[in-house]
Amino acid sequence: MTDFNYDKSLHLKDLIPDSEIKDIEIWIKKYPGNRKRPPIMPTLKIVQEYNGNYLTTDMMQAVAEYLDVPHVAVYEVATFYSMFNLNKMGKHVLSVCTNISCSLRGSEKIVKHLEDRLNIKLGETTEDGLFSIKEVECMAACGGAPMLEVDKIYHENLTPEKIDKILSGIASTNLASTNLSEPKTTKNAEPQVAGESSKEKEDIGNKNESKTKAKKKTQRKKKKEIKPEPILHLTPANSPVKKTEVNIEEELESIEKEIEKEMQPSLKKARVNKNAEKKKNQKEKKDNHVEKQVDKPAEKDENKMSSLERAMLRSSDNGE
Repeated sequence: MTDFNYDKSLHLKDLIPDSEIKDIEIWIKKYPGNRKRPPIMPTLKIVQEYNGNYLTTDMMQAVAEYLDVPHVAVYEVATFYSMFNLNKMGKHVLSVCTNISCSLRGSEKIVKHLEDRLNIKLGETTEDGLFSIKEVECMAACGGAPMLEVDKIYHENLTPEKIDKILSGIASTNLASTNLSEPKTTKNAEPQVAGESSKEKEDIGNKNESKTKAKKKTQRKKKKEIKPEPILHLTPANSPVKKTEVNIEEELESIEKEIEKEMQPSLKKARVNKNAEKKKNQKEKKDNHVEKQVDKPAEKDENKMSSLERAMLRSSDNGE
């Protein structure tokens, strides 16, 4: 370690339970022994979830000590990625994307609606510690803008009605889980009836336990029924895409036939003109050929006369 102000008394095993340490070890084993920095991100994520959704300076130093990396390597990861919180946050962090795509699709209205509903501003937490609103950069869901992420679930194509439904679902889940803990606090406050036998007490206790188990089972079932909002921009499974393609092909074929039908007269006329021009050219070639044949004999007679004259001239020169 070459970091300054290193507190050697900080050890991760003293700050988090063994179950979380085991999870961190699983991530460490996924990388070669000489690659110590890759597990930083999953380790910080595990520590943050255990610590109530935020990281402290002591915890980040303990992570660096445990992974045997410089402290600055841990700090730069924690301060760069928006998934990590350096201040105390609510139980459910509403991470709203305000980047270009979401901004063009009305992310400002989404933030305003959340602020009005929860009576807090960006970066603040509700008084009951249930909700926090956080502004984040692009979360790679531009096709479903505007969007937000809460509890590791993406909610896309947001509207005020959808937001109200999301908030109500989270609030009702927390309210139900709070109600489940009530029997534990009221169990010891039950009045004891004089002369009650130990067997009767056991029966009453068993009945209370069975009721509590039934409530917990019902609550777990309700939690399972809570599903993430569907991504509306995806094509449904039974979408009639193929039928549309077939109709388009048929329409294109009919258009081609109509065009061909309309072009037939002009094509016929073009063929007639072409044939006429071809015949004209053939006639011209034939006439030229005849003229050449007529001219050739005259040229031959002329040649003969000129040779005769030349012979006569030679004989006259010789004195014949």
